Amino acid sequence: MKVFISGAHGALGTAMQHVLRTDHINLLATDINQLDIADFKTTHETLLNYRPDVILHFAAISNVDACEENKEHALRVNALGTLGLATIAKKIAAKMVYMSTNFVFDGATEEPYYEYSQPHPINAYGRTKLLGEHYVKDLCDRYFIVRTSWLFGKNSKTYIPQFLSSANKPASINVICDQFASFTYTIDLAEAIFLLIKSENYGIFHIVNRGIGSWLDFALKAKELMRFKTEINPTKTEELNLPAPRPRYSPLDSRNFEFLFKQTMRSWEDALAQFIKSLAHT
Repeated sequence: MKVFISGAHGALGTAMQHVLRTDHINLLATDINQLDIADFKTTHETLLNYRPDVILHFAAISNVDACEENKEHALRVNALGTLGLATIAKKIAAKMVYMSTNFVFDGATEEPYYEYSQPHPINAYGRTKLLGEHYVKDLCDRYFIVRTSWLFGKNSKTYIPQFLSSANKPASINVICDQFASFTYTIDLAEAIFLLIKSENYGIFHIVNRGIGSWLDFALKAKELMRFKTEINPTKTEELNLPAPRPRYSPLDSRNFEFLFKQTMRSWEDALAQFIKSLAHT
């Protein structure tokens, strides 16, 4: 099996490389410094030369506020970059994994979202990621659209995981308390994706750790496990005046994945405990 990864140096890409290399998979791992997936000509030449069996498309503008402030750039990378890779995947008959997000939903519900739930994004990030989903579904025969939520792990760009990884912690931090979703440990997600690409079970999958919480819940659990002194201040979203609106309640349910692969995703608390253990060895 030959695998191409876009966005290979991000938190998920790093975890995925580890999983694939452990299994001695032949891979071409690229990030923006090696290959800009929004440059179709160069991407087309690179992939036709390498001819992967699987395309793992992780590259994206995932900063939600940056997408809101530069919608054209978000569209070019998240949607049109995906269109290009989907076109190539069809041409070379490769399987394609496209990473999507809980932000394709509006959060105006009291129930977790399933694969059949109706998307209704409320910000530019969610809209461009949903457009990418449409391109993959329209063009590819062998695709896995994987929606996930609130990643944490090594190399994570997210505020709280970065805080946990930092050696010098501040006296206090503000943590959002009024958004609720699922958390996803990058190692668990990478292992689940490896199961997907070895199968023929195509379609849309929600893959997250079990349980629902806010980033405040996450930070407080981490404080309990790590015993750091930093004071955690609950903060409401509206106090931050962020450019992009966020879904208030957007947990995902991994039922389809768990059913088809006979897997049970562990709780986010157990995954967090492992992540914290891994920090002690770095």
